[in-house]
Amino acid sequence: MKFTIIVFLVLLSLPAFAGKYSGCEDPQYKAYVAKRLAFYEKSYKEHYDKALNELDDSPYENMGLSEKRRFLNSNIVLSARFDSKEVALKNINRIELIQEDMPFYIKSGDIPHLVNIARGWIALNEGDEEAAIGYLLDSTNTNGSPVLGSFGPDKTLIRVLYQQGHNDAVLEYLKSSELFWNTESAKSYIEVWRKMIKNNCAIQFQFYDTTSIKELGL
Repeated sequence: MKFTIIVFLVLLSLPAFAGKYSGCEDPQYKAYVAKRLAFYEKSYKEHYDKALNELDDSPYENMGLSEKRRFLNSNIVLSARFDSKEVALKNINRIELIQEDMPFYIKSGDIPHLVNIARGWIALNEGDEEAAIGYLLDSTNTNGSPVLGSFGPDKTLIRVLYQQGHNDAVLEYLKSSELFWNTESAKSYIEVWRKMIKNNCAIQFQFYDTTSIKELGL
């Protein structure tokens, strides 16, 4: 009876998620992450399609300055991903012109980050992984912003570059991002991703990874 109680207490002390997956190579885990990544891609495309449909009712040229800023901030990276290079560069030029005309004291730290991520996507779509990495790292050369400080940098580009094996570039990006994204939750996410990269795990680069790392027993 005493032995049974001891075993029961030991089992209670084990991590709640330990053992769900056998490790990062577990086919079930890989399938789970692949399904989540496909869901994100579908959501991004649907979001951008909706934004383009709204342009039919309210063309960009008819928008006020604040509306143009909101539209471009929300869609500049999506344009780089899903539009032709010509259209994507046109939108990049639009947002850069808006930034140039803004007084220095209200210039957004988001824009240089988003523009470089967008240029990185254009390069990646053309098969130039090295150029994409260059733009990725350049995107962290920003003074930050309330949005970047709260929600962190773009994660879309590193998802693909990580899948292509550019682990060092992703790690450098995360390290540089700590200059403007350094909340307690940010530190937790980055530490989780570093551990997962070290173990060559499939990664969502989302908060769900904080659960996955426990389920993987890392």
